[in-house]
Amino acid sequence: MLQLPRPIDIGRLCAVFCLIAIAPLAGAAAFDLQKVEAGVYKVYTWRLTAKKGMGSGTAFLVSGHRTLITNYHVVDNGEKFFVGYRSGQLGKLVEARVIERRAPTDLAVLEAYEDLPGDALALADYEPEKLANVVTVGFPGAADVKEDPTVHSLPELLQAMREPSGFDATITPGTVSRIYSATNAPLSEQQVLNARTVQHNAAINPGNSGGPLFDACSAVIGVNSFFAKGAQGVFFSIHAAEVTRLLNELKIPYRRSSGPCHLASLTSGGGPLLPMLVAASALLAVAALVFALNKSKPFDVLRRYAGRLGVRRKGTPPAAAPAPAGWVAVCDVVSLLPVGGGGGHLLEGGRALTVGRSKGCEIVLNDDTVSNTHARVAFSAKDQWVTVSDLGSSNGTFLNGERISSAEARIGDELRFGTTEFRLAAGAPPAPTRQGGAPSPAWMLSGFDPAGRAVQFELRPSSGADASWTLGRDRARAQLVIDDSSVSGAHAQFSYLPAQGLSLRDLGSTNGTRVDGKDLGTRAVVLSDLGHEIAFGTAKLRLSRLLA
Repeated sequence: MLQLPRPIDIGRLCAVFCLIAIAPLAGAAAFDLQKVEAGVYKVYTWRLTAKKGMGSGTAFLVSGHRTLITNYHVVDNGEKFFVGYRSGQLGKLVEARVIERRAPTDLAVLEAYEDLPGDALALADYEPEKLANVVTVGFPGAADVKEDPTVHSLPELLQAMREPSGFDATITPGTVSRIYSATNAPLSEQQVLNARTVQHNAAINPGNSGGPLFDACSAVIGVNSFFAKGAQGVFFSIHAAEVTRLLNELKIPYRRSSGPCHLASLTSGGGPLLPMLVAASALLAVAALVFALNKSKPFDVLRRYAGRLGVRRKGTPPAAAPAPAGWVAVCDVVSLLPVGGGGGHLLEGGRALTVGRSKGCEIVLNDDTVSNTHARVAFSAKDQWVTVSDLGSSNGTFLNGERISSAEARIGDELRFGTTEFRLAAGAPPAPTRQGGAPSPAWMLSGFDPAGRAVQFELRPSSGADASWTLGRDRARAQLVIDDSSVSGAHAQFSYLPAQGLSLRDLGSTNGTRVDGKDLGTRAVVLSDLGHEIAFGTAKLRLSRLLA
């Protein structure tokens, strides 16, 4: 006589099949307009030589909260660059610089000088099918009927920003037409394109350039670039593979999509989504019947067997291993703590930090085995991991003893740069202390530049370590930057020695450095904790002591 399995055995089988059937649908989330729109910005390019005046385009966040992608032709011949977005009832501008520009692929990488709202957008790692749904997001000039054609300078632009409607992005849907490899295609007299592109019929116009082309699951499959003159519905976006190739070359971390967008296959036909939905519905119906006959509560069954499949809730440690020390459900910040003791380094969500021996790095390591620019670390509060990328160092970057080029580290993992070892811990590092337990000294330099913009710098040396900070106008040479013509490229330098305290010297600036009205000349002066007024050219700031 045939004997049926016990109800609990059927329950196990159904739980497993339900999880397997539903898993592919996790990547089929609907297009999230509110989320992706927050990571798309208007870009202004100020040109003084060719094509004089202010031009505009679009850019989108691709790494952290400062690294953006746009088109080469958006920033070509630009002298200054600004990223604009809507902030409440006002518009806001943030200055940016060009990290890299590639004419053959019509791509450029920008870095904003301040954190931007929104999250980095995911880049698709698959080939979109014909008739797959796509959406363009950008700022076409033709859509802004209130745009003032007389805006040709930054002051005029700031005045015009009182009307923030110009920062509401235009959304246009369409479908993929084909994948086209452009070879020696002239975009202008100076620029020839050699890149893979996505041809589609989602309208793009001047001003859309540099903006993202999304699939139906909110992943970027292209960068809107150009359209065919005299034709209708023929538009081209630079393929996302060209973007990932560029970011890999620059060793900039980025988010990948989890795979093809299954929602798009409903339009293109022959896709697996509809059969999956039918199969999942049937399995759920069977599971409901089994659970009704089973004495166990249904969610108890699912919890037990989901755990065996390796499915876990975000923010909890894997069941196969004990929770690492310091584990918390969600971390807003993490810290790099030296294994041998000493002051740690704070990693905030969305901000990439460079590790190296050079004074220009955010995390400076006094170790001869560490390269000048050794590695880059970036913490994702959303994903709860730290992306670690080696920047071509001589002695390598290691995760838990294994040499890496790029990897994702978790809380509790150990990182090594050269011979300097750190452990990743949840939360901010403990406040640094000097011998005897007294807080390590720190100072604030604050005030306004000659244009009336607020300036604020924090001078905080590591525990017991020497430190120095260069102030100037040139971002390549100065950590403390004042963008004013009266300030030299490398104007003055603050230095901290534990035995001496904080001192200041002029670096041969054109307009001099004055402390409390007295010109420094060529001498260095030790600063007390009193509120000194310090002038760098015509920029006047006040030094005050910070409590740790």
